[in-house]
Amino acid sequence: MDRSPRPRPHIGTVAAAHTESKPEGSAPSNALGHKRHAAPDAKLASQSSNSTTHKKKKADDMTMFVMVPDLPQENSATANPPTGVWSDQGSAGAVNGPNGNPQAGGLVSMASIGGQSLPLTSPTGQPAGGLPVSPGGGNLPVVPNPGGAPPPIGQPNLSSHVGFVMLAGGQGKGKFALASVQLYDPVNAIFVGSSPMKQARTDHTATALPGGKILVVGGNDALGRSLLSAEVYDPASSTFSPTASKMTTARAEHSATLISGCNCPADGQVLIAGGTLFSQGPTIRNAELYDPATGKFTATGAMKATRAMHTATLLTSGPLAGNVLIVGGISDESASNTASAELYDPTTGQFTSTGAMSMPREGHSATWLDPSVVTGALGGKVLIAGGGEPRAPSNTAEVYNPQTGTFTPAGTMSTPRMLQAAMLLSNGQVLVAGGQSSETEFLTSAELFNPATASFSPTGKMINVQTAASATTLDNGLVLIAGGRSNPADLYDPAAGTFSATGKMVTEVAEASAALIR
Repeated sequence: MDRSPRPRPHIGTVAAAHTESKPEGSAPSNALGHKRHAAPDAKLASQSSNSTTHKKKKADDMTMFVMVPDLPQENSATANPPTGVWSDQGSAGAVNGPNGNPQAGGLVSMASIGGQSLPLTSPTGQPAGGLPVSPGGGNLPVVPNPGGAPPPIGQPNLSSHVGFVMLAGGQGKGKFALASVQLYDPVNAIFVGSSPMKQARTDHTATALPGGKILVVGGNDALGRSLLSAEVYDPASSTFSPTASKMTTARAEHSATLISGCNCPADGQVLIAGGTLFSQGPTIRNAELYDPATGKFTATGAMKATRAMHTATLLTSGPLAGNVLIVGGISDESASNTASAELYDPTTGQFTSTGAMSMPREGHSATWLDPSVVTGALGGKVLIAGGGEPRAPSNTAEVYNPQTGTFTPAGTMSTPRMLQAAMLLSNGQVLVAGGQSSETEFLTSAELFNPATASFSPTGKMINVQTAASATTLDNGLVLIAGGRSNPADLYDPAAGTFSATGKMVTEVAEASAALIR
């Protein structure tokens, strides 16, 4: 099938502009739309659908190996003093470190790629509390000190990372795949650098494991190739190590879900499902499980439909506790977006079809309405909001009922949007923030879904444009919206209904995968 008339949305290189002149909370961009996939290789056809023609890669999908200086930003002499560290694009010459000692340069490989990672959400935090005011100026990346020695002068001690948020990889300026990692420190409201990943990657996933480590899986590398590799981040040492085995299938734009509550051998394992075989490549149906105990991947049942850019939501209570709901996304078998959904049962290792949405959706959000937080009829259901056709996203929402296996309408958002961040708050409402309302209009607006009335209402506007960003609830109850190509990131205060800016990110990035460190 040919999806070329319907390019998927993609973050533009101009997405950090403020929106005083945009009453709807949007900012225009001249960026190209998100590209569809190219024709599958015959050797890979058995893992994907029997699709027809795909759009070929454009000439701008080039690979570059770049060595550039750490160029100053506008007004950097006053707002951002030299940090003496590598930028996301490297540096061509020596620079001075935090203690005045010279540091050598190096080569950073990057590539232009397509796709986006779905925003990852964390468990609901505790009631909102105060947060120190963010200091001005740039942040000094941190040299890890796993041996316990004091950190260099001017750098915070990261021996305890609990409550920090890790943002790994993603796209730098110019849509370049990054290996860089940064941590958000909620106590000081700043970002600090950490050891980079072994592999530059974007369109990957990051999943917090039961022991506190974080699994980073797949994605596209610096050449636009989907990866078989995975690595584990250890917050205690701030280092990455490769998993004991690689995945059974290279993939990007997939989903990764920690299984919990099934009371079966798969508890604590991670379900990796779907994705694409390479940048802009065909969608696939197969899935696999990662076992933290062995560090290895094993194949599990295949999905009923090929899909990528779908959502995957763990059902944590009820008769289907431990099952994973897979919804929407793009599918070669549907010639575009799909309205289909399916359930993964970890006790059998198989997928089964369930009811379909009212419309095909990609770039939507899916939020588990945890009955321990959400009271009333919608507790224990899944909220699906926005997404749809990239050129004209939907403002509709619907809820999935695991008991009946059906979707029903659930209110209308004030603004059509896709690639938004969504998070269940401790007050039982769902924050839906940012995203984009077309291929060129990026949003600062946000709204709240009230399960008691099944309706949306506006809340405060973000300080920055954020699209395809992550949303993470911090231990103090605030919500961090980061990695939407805007710098600084945004903090949402549910008690006040307002956003504020954080300290500056070490690396300006889009589509980074995020996870809360435990």
